[in-house]
Amino acid sequence: EAFTRVIEHGRLFMGPEVEEFEEMVAVEIGTKYAVGVGSGSSALFMALKACGIVPGDEVITTPLTWIITVNAIVACGANPVFADVREDFNIDPESIKKRITNKTKAIVPMHYAGHMCKMDSICEISEKNNLIVVEDAAQAFDAKLNGKKAGSFSSAAGLSMNPMKVLGGYGEAGVVVTNEEKIYQRLKQLRHAGTKAD
Repeated sequence: EAFTRVIEHGRLFMGPEVEEFEEMVAVEIGTKYAVGVGSGSSALFMALKACGIVPGDEVITTPLTWIITVNAIVACGANPVFADVREDFNIDPESIKKRITNKTKAIVPMHYAGHMCKMDSICEISEKNNLIVVEDAAQAFDAKLNGKKAGSFSSAAGLSMNPMKVLGGYGEAGVVVTNEEKIYQRLKQLRHAGTKAD
């Protein structure tokens, strides 16, 4: 029925189903906006780009992750800086503090195997040091910490709908979630290779 509906209205990409899906994801995660993209890899890269990560920036992240976490940082021209991990395999906030320099622009915590990072501590560090937080929530769709969902703690977050993930799709898909209008507008433009409709 779903395939038939798409064929009948003829919008083979960016049809009404995408908008409906984005709205459902935003409600589920607890953010104002969600932007559907082609993969979780694209989601994280676009989240970083939309947050203004540029060449020369340093981005603190975990070494215990899938390669895309680091690739997304490098694709922005930024330099990944690795913090240690805790016994739960998630990034250690104390190690993050030690890695901050005057070039540090952002922190990318990755919720390992769906287990939430210590986001309260990470957000506190980011606020104190004027840093951006971009969550890699690819493995943590619908995971919670103190009643908040993965992806809702940060300026933007990348989620994956790869068939191996918690909310697997029929093929590749991803979503970026955010509460910030400016980031949302940048994401919509990035999704179309930087072009605008008007």
